[in-house]
Amino acid sequence: MLPPQSWGKNVRAIVSENSWDFLRQQFGAIYDPYSNFPDPPEPITCEYCERQFQENLHLHELWDFNIEKCRQILTGFKVACEDCHNSIHIGRANKVGIGEAARQHLKKVNNWSDRQLANHLKKAHHEWTSKLGIDYELDVNWLITKKLLSPRKIHLNWLKRPPRVYDRIGAIEWARYILELPNVVILDTETTGLIEGFQRYPEAEIIELAIITLKGEPLYEQRFKPLYPIPRRAMNIHGITNTNVRRCPSFAKEYPKIVDILHDKIIVTYNSRFDSKIFNNTCKLHKLPNLDSTWECAMRVFKAYLEPATRFVKLPSGCHNALGDCKATLDLIHLMAKNENIVIKEEEA
Repeated sequence: MLPPQSWGKNVRAIVSENSWDFLRQQFGAIYDPYSNFPDPPEPITCEYCERQFQENLHLHELWDFNIEKCRQILTGFKVACEDCHNSIHIGRANKVGIGEAARQHLKKVNNWSDRQLANHLKKAHHEWTSKLGIDYELDVNWLITKKLLSPRKIHLNWLKRPPRVYDRIGAIEWARYILELPNVVILDTETTGLIEGFQRYPEAEIIELAIITLKGEPLYEQRFKPLYPIPRRAMNIHGITNTNVRRCPSFAKEYPKIVDILHDKIIVTYNSRFDSKIFNNTCKLHKLPNLDSTWECAMRVFKAYLEPATRFVKLPSGCHNALGDCKATLDLIHLMAKNENIVIKEEEA
């Protein structure tokens, strides 16, 4: 049982989604998403109850707590099914209303009597209370010594990410928290199309990218010559033509510079789902590694700020220019931090 101060302090919080999927695959918790199996793949085995499943399972992190040195030390991983995962995290199971089912599963897997289960939970609770009140330093050197991840792919400062937002109060706190962080940048893109929805364009890529600091200082601004011509419907949105980008560098040529700027940063965008996906798609088209990154979505936060809003709205004062939209996003964050009444224009609704 993890003490409250360690909730959310784990490997998953300090590596990118791509790195986490790599680890899950390395330890056999998920199928290889790029394999074309001619037959149903071999089932995945839970390392706790030894049952087999034709579905992806959890990758459970194993930790050792050194109370004297105040260190939370990673010691490995084990594959766990949903039932075993709930039983391991019995405190969470109790909070979400499945504590009894988790206890019964724990009892069944270990072939315990009611008394043995009670003694185990009593011992676990005693160990849990001994860990309280200590601010543990995360030690994930095991990942490096086992040559699973390079130090560059481990981002301890991502632990400072703001909590998830569910309402206006949370949105205000998120904005204030973001503005105090030292490793945040704001990013925006203009692209050759969408990669989801009925207007999905598989060859969609970034043709304009801007990155600014929380002080509004530009770190990067560049247009790129795409691999494929810009479709007319995309030009009608942002006004960037094929002539405009004819002499621009390719995304691949600028990629090392972009990666260097974004390394170890928390990236804030207005619609991070789109920007992260278009980034990965652009990397795929140019045969480049996916960006090792973590994203915060100002659009989702703004939706909560406008409660009881039921849908997302366009970026206030957005102009379909990457640098201009970066600055509009920063302005929005400042307004939310001040709890200002933000008026949505008809064209932004």
